[in-house]
Amino acid sequence: MTMRGTSAAVVQLLSVARASGVTVNRTKLAKLLFLADFEAVDRGCAPGSGVEWRWRHYGPYSDSLRDIEADLERAGVVKKVETTNYYGTKEVRLALAGETPQVEIDAKFAEIVERIVSEKGNLSATQLKDLTYQTPPMVIAQKQGRREVRLDLAGGAPIPDLEPGLQRLRSIASALPPLEDEAGAVEDLAAEIGELSELRRETTARMLDGD
Repeated sequence: MTMRGTSAAVVQLLSVARASGVTVNRTKLAKLLFLADFEAVDRGCAPGSGVEWRWRHYGPYSDSLRDIEADLERAGVVKKVETTNYYGTKEVRLALAGETPQVEIDAKFAEIVERIVSEKGNLSATQLKDLTYQTPPMVIAQKQGRREVRLDLAGGAPIPDLEPGLQRLRSIASALPPLEDEAGAVEDLAAEIGELSELRRETTARMLDGD
């Protein structure tokens, strides 16, 4: 089975880390992937991890990484070890459980991941977090004081999240009574909202691709 998308990016990073003797915990995994994505965009390429990055308490993060971690652990690809670091803080370390599975990943992005891990993999989680805070997407997000927004890796303003508003519109539309003089109007509105959601995804993808 060939892995693709975020799973492939995570496996690729852990594979390079193992070959380089780099210890990876959850925080380091997220920050190294973010830095790889940022460098890819900075070079004019598409971000390779497939992660939608948001500004969380500890910098750029995505909840999808925990889901990927759980899936890879269940599949026996990744093992996690709960331990305590030098400062007495609990942490979860991640590593490949066996041989590296086959992955489908952009060659340029794979090279970026290898270089990022080689150059920055031995930094502590805190140092990596501080480093991500110095990238343009995080600098702009901090200036605007907008946590939980999706980060524009191209360095522009944080991308507005339209989904909560669309969800509210869907709720309103579904609760409206049928219109006697325009049958199907509510259904048309719901369909239009769905189309807007797809347009939002396409627009975000174009922004990230630099089109």
